[in-house]
Amino acid sequence: MQLLLKTEYLKFINLLSYPVLIVDDNYVSQLANKKFMSLHKIRTKTETQLEDLIIDESMVEKEKYILEIKNKKMIFKLLSSKLLFKSKQFYLISFFDVSKEHEEHEEILFKKRMFEKLSEHLPEGIMVCEDKINYSNPTFEKFSGYSSKELLTKKFVDLLEDYSKELFNANIKKLLLQKKSYIEQELQLLSKKKKTIWIRIKTSLILDADKIYFLNVITDISKEKLKYEELSNIAYFDALTGIYNRRKFNELFLNEYKRAKRYKRDLCGVFFDIDHFKKVNDVYGHDIGDIILQELSTLVQKYVRETDFFARWGGEEFVILLPETNKENALILAEHIRKSIVEKIFTKVGKVTASFGITQLNGQEQQKSFLKRLDNALYKAKQEGRNRSICL
Repeated sequence: MQLLLKTEYLKFINLLSYPVLIVDDNYVSQLANKKFMSLHKIRTKTETQLEDLIIDESMVEKEKYILEIKNKKMIFKLLSSKLLFKSKQFYLISFFDVSKEHEEHEEILFKKRMFEKLSEHLPEGIMVCEDKINYSNPTFEKFSGYSSKELLTKKFVDLLEDYSKELFNANIKKLLLQKKSYIEQELQLLSKKKKTIWIRIKTSLILDADKIYFLNVITDISKEKLKYEELSNIAYFDALTGIYNRRKFNELFLNEYKRAKRYKRDLCGVFFDIDHFKKVNDVYGHDIGDIILQELSTLVQKYVRETDFFARWGGEEFVILLPETNKENALILAEHIRKSIVEKIFTKVGKVTASFGITQLNGQEQQKSFLKRLDNALYKAKQEGRNRSICL
């Protein structure tokens, strides 16, 4: 039988560039080509079961086997096709070397295991996602409040607050267009317990064949943000009244001044102070004087729009910046506030009045000129008897 096989098939199979073995229906070797003979230590002149060639089938995928080749372990993928010869059934087994692919696969698996092991001990959150989340480390799971299994069912963007979703998606588009190698941004994450957490996230791309993954390194910066807000309150808000201080007003005024000039928009200011406030402090004491300032600030805030800026200039002086407002409407607002102050009964003191100066930004004038005219308007209101509004 072997002789007949050899005569019929040996010439053909020797032309093949890969190892080939022909076995009978019991998988006993019958014929091998030169490629197989040159690789394998077992010669086919003795009968050999195919299973004798397999060192360890359990270590590899289905249809892949480990064979010992010249004291080396090589992995082959086996493809089988039927042969009929003299009414007998044989199988032609083709061996395709996939050792390199297997080695690369093992290296990838090793790196994956190392990455996961290392990330388990990092203080930063690590999260890898494609569409949905593929991997998350314990740190990210801890501050998000979700388990690893729960996170695998979610998209990262769905964990963000609405405004942060828009910002994240916009920056991801820039990253995909390769305008940047990575993006770093501060976002608000909504935990499982609906707690808002400020995070700093650095996102970069991982390209794997035809797939794109996003590697995210995430830091919880909630405490940092809280500290920043506390410092901002000290730097930009008046400690007594809770409204903007003079430093913050100057910053806001500069921005609005530039915008008004650039787009030729209306911009007005209202400058006012409490009449005879020194007498209040002298008669009732500074503690009562502070209460009066607080009560007046609360009253005025009821009349100030969200687009306006109300600040304590210093002592008993206050200023309101009114974007998109002409002097006629600014005067109307000032009069509403002045009359409300007259009508209010303040703690201990009772009745209090205030004087108001109003002005509007003129063309290309400088900031100093605007503020000087505002101060002159207030001075004139005082000169003319106080408890009145003057527009210059």
